[in-house]
Amino acid sequence: MNTKGWRLSFSVMVILLMGALIMKWIGSSGAPLTEVNGSLDVDPSLSGSAVTDVRVFFPPLQGMTYYFAGEGMEYASFTRQITFTTPDAVQVEDRSGTNLAQVVEYSPEGLRIIWSEEEFYSKESLLDDTMREGRSSGGPRDLLLLKAPVMKGNTWRDASFDREIIAADEIVTIPLGTFYEVVTVKSRSIEADDFVMYEYYAKNIGLIKRVSLYVQDEKTYAVVSNLQSLACPRPQF
Repeated sequence: MNTKGWRLSFSVMVILLMGALIMKWIGSSGAPLTEVNGSLDVDPSLSGSAVTDVRVFFPPLQGMTYYFAGEGMEYASFTRQITFTTPDAVQVEDRSGTNLAQVVEYSPEGLRIIWSEEEFYSKESLLDDTMREGRSSGGPRDLLLLKAPVMKGNTWRDASFDREIIAADEIVTIPLGTFYEVVTVKSRSIEADDFVMYEYYAKNIGLIKRVSLYVQDEKTYAVVSNLQSLACPRPQF
């Protein structure tokens, strides 16, 4: 088998393994993934089938590492790792020129960043409230990354952005491969109208692409991060 074919086969195996692990985790938590038609308490303009459990777009696999290739600025390339998990929270660390740790509140209804800390280099969990008390380098956040039902037209506002799901069935090709039924969230800054961000989420993978657009000196610039490779945690037998 040539090198290109081996890499493709390996990528497929990784994705299948992650899917199986997510299904096992969801099943053990007593909250299976479901899809329902209509009759949801949402805006009447929303129609069609909606995923009502957003956790499928943010797999809580402790030790999972995502490698993003970037363009447009120095820190567009970064590495994301899930370092700690509980049934209702996930600690995510993004490493580029610095290390950003975030605590994501994790539920079927939404994925919400409740804590963010820059220059975080210790190997400790921030998931417990008592661990975050008195820390001077971080602070509470209210950033709702994704909100159920996951369907085109769903909108919400958090502390920093007006957000909208602009697509729930996109086909997106990135260095890692081609993904289907990708959910795209458009986020416009509340304080700066000239900053818009698009984030792309794939089932059983998580964030696979991010595009940030901003205006400077009457010119629009783009910062793009694409998922290039994955590293799975060691299986536990």
